[in-house]
Amino acid sequence: MMNRLLAFWRRLVSSLWALPMVMVVIAVVAALLAIQVDWQLGDNPPWYLYSGSAESASHFLSNLVAAIITMATLAISITMVVLTLAAQQLGPRLIRGFMGDRRTQFSLGLMVSTVVYLILVLRASYLSGDQAPNLAVAIGTALILINVVALLIFVHHLARSIIADNVVVQVGAILDAEIERLLPSRDDQDTPEPTKFPKKSTAVALPRSGYIQSIDHSALVRAAADANAIIRLDVVAGDHGIQGATFASVAPPEAVTDELVEKMQGALVQGTATNSVQDLNYYIHQLVEVALRALSPSMADPFTAIAVVNRLSTSLERIMRRGETKNRWMDDEDKVRLITPRYDFKSMVDASFVKIRHYAKGSPSVQYRLIENLNQLAQESSPPQRAVLLQHAEASSPT
Repeated sequence: MMNRLLAFWRRLVSSLWALPMVMVVIAVVAALLAIQVDWQLGDNPPWYLYSGSAESASHFLSNLVAAIITMATLAISITMVVLTLAAQQLGPRLIRGFMGDRRTQFSLGLMVSTVVYLILVLRASYLSGDQAPNLAVAIGTALILINVVALLIFVHHLARSIIADNVVVQVGAILDAEIERLLPSRDDQDTPEPTKFPKKSTAVALPRSGYIQSIDHSALVRAAADANAIIRLDVVAGDHGIQGATFASVAPPEAVTDELVEKMQGALVQGTATNSVQDLNYYIHQLVEVALRALSPSMADPFTAIAVVNRLSTSLERIMRRGETKNRWMDDEDKVRLITPRYDFKSMVDASFVKIRHYAKGSPSVQYRLIENLNQLAQESSPPQRAVLLQHAEASSPT
């Protein structure tokens, strides 16, 4: 359940409409309150508020509405251009990051909510007779000035957001945070005794096609305990499965019932795209995509590819200092009920460098930088990690 809530929350915060809609609701409430206060103030407003007639207030508000609509249209147009450029140069999967940017959401929300506020105040000014909405007009004027400043900051931010080096740094920082969240520290790593999965088992098929977005391991453990069985998962978050394909096996075979199969299938969250709830490779793939596009013949930008290699190497060094993911799950009686694939160091190095190594064959500068970083990482690694790193370094050699 927590994984489903986390997936929903991440979809919500990465949408371009959620924060603006909240700000629109706030604008509606603010407009109603300002109009109510104006009615209580009567015809003697404080000196610092708008002091014109109701007719002039209506004309003034009409001009403000026209101005802010123009600004909002400009901001939305700029946003669409930036998203198009980002999709072409950096990859369409990074669009989610741009859409989830708080400053972009706030800037668009500020302009849209100001439009709503001014329209409500303008309507009230026509219905108020000879009394001008002094406080509401003053607030609207202040909002316009704030929007002018916000537009300048917004344009500056968008211009910086499509610089490849900045994108690499931002995605790398998120990757490091996900490493801390998903990988246990070496001190906290749980290493139960190895458990062999019985040879006699029954396969369980996926109920639908799609990407595995998250897996409720606790629900699988409870289901296995209730059936007095052991479940072996064959998939991890981020894998793509086809309806009818095996995603798990259950032993003993006689423990498999329709109820158990339903519980197992219900523990999976599938969708049309991957997400970062449990998939550590999600942000690794985003960085790799930036590098592959930079190495394409149409761009031929080795500097961006080198920046990606450096950032991935930094994250791999952090991974080296963490433990491996849990692959044995026990019930309350300390009986192994679930066996899962493990995110090991080799799989993450492969995800980081195999594709880059292939595309960098025509770019010696990227190859040499990759080899240098792998050798540096090998100096601080454990013997099993060193073997993986040196294997990649040897495969990356241009000779």
